[in-house]
Amino acid sequence: MTHPTQDVLLEDWFQFAVEDALVIDVDCINEEARGNLCSFSPAEGCEPDPAALAAFVRRVAAYRGLDPHGHPMSFYCGHDAPARQLRLSLVSMAHGRLPFGCVHESTPDVERVVRAIVEQDWLIPAYGAYTDAGEEADPQPLQVAVIALP
Repeated sequence: MTHPTQDVLLEDWFQFAVEDALVIDVDCINEEARGNLCSFSPAEGCEPDPAALAAFVRRVAAYRGLDPHGHPMSFYCGHDAPARQLRLSLVSMAHGRLPFGCVHESTPDVERVVRAIVEQDWLIPAYGAYTDAGEEADPQPLQVAVIALP
């Protein structure tokens, strides 16, 4: 079986991430977040290098920042651990917050966030398995990389 190369995978992801129209709804942060959401999991045998993945995230943000229709936006990426996905979305800055109902920490450090996804999830085949049934570690705050788009 032939696996896609990292470059092919990231280009396919980029095309998917930018194909939909930008959703702007300053009255409903959840509509914006859901309407602008893209989720990615690596293809079998092709986990992207963290530096290349961070460059991909910045490329999507730069593309999305080209035409925000005069609305300053917050582009963000984070990890959906149960789904093992990198998730990207954006919301209007007018909301004054990100659309998370969980404890989260925002950072401009895209590399740190995507490196953790790759190294602490995608490269670990048994990710999410517990050694003691029913016992989970204390939940850590969701790490979210945020890029302001003018």
